[in-house]
Amino acid sequence: REVRKYANFLLALRARWAGAARVAHRPFDLTVDCATLCQLHCPYCAVGNGAIRRKPSLMDAALHERLAADVAPDLFLAWYFSAGEPLLHPRLHEHLARTAGEEAFTVVSTNLSVPLTPARQEALLRSGLGMLSASVDGASAATYAQYRRGGDFGLVTDNLAALARRKREMGLQFPLLEWRFLLFAHNQHEVDAARAMATDMGLDLLEFFPGYALPPGDPGEQGVHPMTIPMPGRPISGPAYEAGLARRETLVQRLAADGMPPAPAPVDTAVDTAVDTAVDTAVDTAEETAEETAKGSGAEGRGGKDKARRRCDWLYYSGMIYPDGAFGPCCVATDADDDFTRLDAHPDFGAAWNAPAFLRSRTAFAAGVGGNGRNRGLDHAPASDVFGTGGRAGTVCDRCPLPVAQELQFVQKVRAILRNAPDWVVRILSAAPGEFFLPADLRRMPVELAALHRPEARALPADP
Repeated sequence: REVRKYANFLLALRARWAGAARVAHRPFDLTVDCATLCQLHCPYCAVGNGAIRRKPSLMDAALHERLAADVAPDLFLAWYFSAGEPLLHPRLHEHLARTAGEEAFTVVSTNLSVPLTPARQEALLRSGLGMLSASVDGASAATYAQYRRGGDFGLVTDNLAALARRKREMGLQFPLLEWRFLLFAHNQHEVDAARAMATDMGLDLLEFFPGYALPPGDPGEQGVHPMTIPMPGRPISGPAYEAGLARRETLVQRLAADGMPPAPAPVDTAVDTAVDTAVDTAVDTAEETAEETAKGSGAEGRGGKDKARRRCDWLYYSGMIYPDGAFGPCCVATDADDDFTRLDAHPDFGAAWNAPAFLRSRTAFAAGVGGNGRNRGLDHAPASDVFGTGGRAGTVCDRCPLPVAQELQFVQKVRAILRNAPDWVVRILSAAPGEFFLPADLRRMPVELAALHRPEARALPADP
């Protein structure tokens, strides 16, 4: 299975690099929304506030089996959540077990405000689930209720503590249990209290993340406002995080830990080959400058400057599957009108992923730098003028709802896959990194790409 998954990963990198319209690979990451309904009413959630234009439904076993049989063998990651609450699906644990059986790492994000019997707790823990992330935006009932409207703080924390306790009793390493805390103005003072509670419960991870909210006085604000303090130090912490940092099983893990600079924030794939000082330092350490790497990539050869133009990673790496079999391009285009096709309209997943809407969208992104050219460079320019496809695709991509997701969503995932890559994959990539990565990837993943240029990487055997 490892060879199949990594071979598919290499094909995905190549297709993205080339800006291919029709692809031969499968996603290595997939979001499966098995339940498009929720019992909470969070103010900025399209399901919770009723803004979503999609019927509530649950995925049936036959559809999930077809999906798992066709795609799961190629997946590294499967996300069993998006627009709804996954624990409202009574057979969730069966779906997780099916996909985990294909050695895909499964993740569930849940509000956890659902009664869980001991039997259901054990079913989830035994399903092969990789990580359960509980969204708990407060360390007290009063703060929690301001955003998680309709949730029961006591039930949530009892569930989380019970899962952690039962997991220890069963002697399991997985699933990792995470508390994910969205920070707003009303709960930002509870960071230290949340850290203490996470430690007391014996959780694997605690993550703080800035919650989306409109500022006070905005016509659309919902009584919940953005945080007003800097992000806390150590926004991600816990035993599992520390253990991950200490891993040295693979060559890239060892090389990446060998004095290389931390990765900066992701950048626009439409930017050309210039790289910043941190990247220059990292690649100089590998005895090759970023400029030389870009030249070696063929950025001025086959395909020319197209290799430096915008891509949407979703169109090459992943996809969004809804309970009724609808197939959307990404998790940020949630309305049914934005779907690209349906699984049942095609003989297999590969045909669905090459449906006309996918072909047009990939072609439109690869054809230019993105946007329709109007108002470029102005602070007030609409996102569709700068970040969409300029109306060329006839899909939601022409008016991308969240442009940052085009490039940010998969950086950490690709970094993790590279850090865990076996020697033969590292050797293939190190032989010609410019044939798999865009020039701007040097800024997005400088640590891992610099490792590929090290002599130790180039000396590995390329035979799996």
